[in-house]
Amino acid sequence: HEFAEMLSELLGELNVSHSGARYGSSEPTDDATASLGAFYDQTSGGAGLTITEVLKNGPLDKSGFQVEAGSVIEAIDGTTITDQTNVARLLNRKAGNRVLLSVRTDGDVHDIVVKPVSLGEERRLRYARWVRRNRDEVAEASGGRLGYIHVPGMNDGAYRTTLEEALGRFATADGLVVDTRFNSGGDLVADLAMFLSGERFFDYTTDDRSSGFEPNFRWTKPSVSLANEANYSDGHCYAYAYQELGLGTLVGMPVPGTCTFAGWEGLADGATRWGVPGLGVKNNAGAYLENLETRPDIEVKNDAAVAGTGRDQQLERAIEELLRVIGN
Repeated sequence: HEFAEMLSELLGELNVSHSGARYGSSEPTDDATASLGAFYDQTSGGAGLTITEVLKNGPLDKSGFQVEAGSVIEAIDGTTITDQTNVARLLNRKAGNRVLLSVRTDGDVHDIVVKPVSLGEERRLRYARWVRRNRDEVAEASGGRLGYIHVPGMNDGAYRTTLEEALGRFATADGLVVDTRFNSGGDLVADLAMFLSGERFFDYTTDDRSSGFEPNFRWTKPSVSLANEANYSDGHCYAYAYQELGLGTLVGMPVPGTCTFAGWEGLADGATRWGVPGLGVKNNAGAYLENLETRPDIEVKNDAAVAGTGRDQQLERAIEELLRVIGN
């Protein structure tokens, strides 16, 4: 651990992205809190876990379980939950194993057997929830005229999802909100830029009915992109290229200059990894994008107090801008 920390400090003196070192090892006996896939009321106090929301497709999202907002988990594997109970201990290393819950719903107490998931799987459930909420907000605010997709990383899966959503679910939408906030990078900037830069040049039609157009494999209508401080690596490359190529309006917060390629290597101990950038990216002016910040066309900071109420000010501003572009 100390060697990795020292190596990371040394690499940090370079003031470049994609550099650092880390040490990590794991054993089957390591602590690992499992998740029941729910949000709880943190202010209720007293006995039990009061559920405020059950995550869709999570362990508790089963029709026969009768678990919903307001239900109270009173016991886990026979241990009654009080305000002094360490619930994490009761769920330690329980991911994928059968767990007995006593649940009270509308005064009725019943037992159910569930299989908790890992915290990594819970994060995926919460991510899917976030995307659904954003998509629903865009649809409601635009009267169904706009589509919404999120691109979490620059990889094959994200690209396939982008094409499926844009050319499938949102094929008839008038515009597309392309959200790349928190994009962790990869190598997809050229493919996304190409896809979003389509210009319609043919119609396959009769006098009164169109049956298609060209190019039918690219997005040919207006778009707006979202980016923020957490866009990294190719996530920064995309924000820069989207703005540089004039594909649409970039909304959000300034993106740190991390458009650089790097490699990570492991030491012989099998637990220490270190990385340094090996290939830079220059723009047409000959300037490296490393440490070259990209400032959005419309800068919007999500205020923490406002975000705590469930509002996303950056998304709201992106919707407003795209509606303006397509003709509100």
